[in-house]
Amino acid sequence: MSSTSSFNTKEHQNMLRSYFNGNGFNRWASIYGKDKLSTVRSTVRQGHAVMMDQAFSWLEQLNLPKGATVLDAGCGTGLFSTRLAEKGYRVKAVDIASQMVDKAREEATAKGVEKQIEFEVNTIEEVSGTYDAVVCFDVLIHYPAEGFVQAFENLTGLTKNPIIFTYAPYNRILALQHWIGGFFPKKERRTTIQMITNEQMDKAMARSGMEVKNRQKISFGFYHTMLMHAERR
Repeated sequence: MSSTSSFNTKEHQNMLRSYFNGNGFNRWASIYGKDKLSTVRSTVRQGHAVMMDQAFSWLEQLNLPKGATVLDAGCGTGLFSTRLAEKGYRVKAVDIASQMVDKAREEATAKGVEKQIEFEVNTIEEVSGTYDAVVCFDVLIHYPAEGFVQAFENLTGLTKNPIIFTYAPYNRILALQHWIGGFFPKKERRTTIQMITNEQMDKAMARSGMEVKNRQKISFGFYHTMLMHAERR
């Protein structure tokens, strides 16, 4: 890391850990669950579901071997990890927040697939291992450009080839919408979304030796993300 950098990895991790073990856990567990939601949060839930359906379709099209290993980096409450396990994949579910990991384990146990999943409290910068595929959804959106490149480079180093992930591409309309979102009551707000320019995304791809195979913009109310599938050059 450059000595002139203003990005501090440990401070950023501590901020995310504190948020997702506190108010963030309650907010996102509600969105990912079945609670009755406000209009704003309902659009986030629906958009997230659309994204996960598309990501799962891409993963299935990879024709990974039976019992393939998949790292779910930033697993949250375990929606995607459980879905993978139900399809016969062996999963490592990792999240920076212990409350998220506990909830993911609870959900997997309820579905009877907990033995298919290894749970770990860890960061996406520090998780290790080798996997047939890596997925990372709505996590990198919390990283500014420099942190994004570092985290992405680590994740791509863990996959034998494919990675499927989301990020927030920069555009003026999205920037304006998040600015407007700052005027919503605090209970309706999410953490700050860090938008990445095309140049920054190209830098991350080049440094990790990856190239884009598929991309799809997901926009649903207040949920906006770019879903990407990349593989080694």
